[in-house]
Amino acid sequence: MNPLPISDADIHAYVDRQLGPERLPAMEDALARDPALAARVAELRRQNAALRDAFDPWLAEAVPERLLAGAAGPRLGARRWPRWLGTSLAAAACLVVGVGVGWFGRDLSLQNDGTPTTFTRQAALVHALYATDVNRPVEIWATEEARLVRWLSRRLGFQVRAPDLNSLGFALVGGRLVAGNENPTALFVYENADKQRLTLQVRKPVNPGHETAFRYAVEDGVGVYYWVEENCTYALSGNLDRTQLLAIGRVVYGQLAALEAAPASKAPPPAAKDGAAPPKLPDAMAPPKPPETLPPPARPSDGASPKLS
Repeated sequence: MNPLPISDADIHAYVDRQLGPERLPAMEDALARDPALAARVAELRRQNAALRDAFDPWLAEAVPERLLAGAAGPRLGARRWPRWLGTSLAAAACLVVGVGVGWFGRDLSLQNDGTPTTFTRQAALVHALYATDVNRPVEIWATEEARLVRWLSRRLGFQVRAPDLNSLGFALVGGRLVAGNENPTALFVYENADKQRLTLQVRKPVNPGHETAFRYAVEDGVGVYYWVEENCTYALSGNLDRTQLLAIGRVVYGQLAALEAAPASKAPPPAAKDGAAPPKLPDAMAPPKPPETLPPPARPSDGASPKLS
């Protein structure tokens, strides 16, 4: 008989050293065969150790005298409180402690040294939500790319551009607006011939002024390359290996940089009113004179080579 597959309950019980002896051999065999499972167990143990380091000192403190006095029971003649009040206060205290521990554990699992993991976490979750949607992954399809870009630029408050990845085999599917934790985010979805999808997310940075540098993270199995510029934060997400995702990210970065550096086209001069002469342009703005026509070069005599000056 095949053993039962390893469940989340088995993993957490193993980490807490509470797994029953009948499941322990299967768990240890799975750890030996699956490096990803072993890494997950190691990460859970690291989180547990961090929580113990943070909260064990509180447990080692002496119980305050006022709490001991309260536990000793009401004094003679003291006011008696309703029994339900103590139960309610205990439940409220448990809720506060649970929220605090959960938030602290969230920070431990998401924060790395000096990297904005909140954005990468959000980018991976948004990718997993919309890239797998077959029917409606976007709000505006690529057939209306110009309208999509105008709409996202207006909603984000700055110029947004959709890179062209057709040379890499990924065509634009469309895009949508996503509600971010701090700022709204523009989402562009791309797809290749094998139905693999990439997403590019753009938003205003929470802390402007960070240097531009490619950084890589993996959130829930989704690879995320992100970089921060003066006015924009970008995240390229997909289920590709690190090398492929970095190569695509460099193409995206190069295209966006070229578009930013391109000079804006000059507006044409205002048209003259009916019957009025067109306005005279200053000398500096006057169109240049056409170059003088040069006579054609003399044909060399037979057998002679033309002389290069």
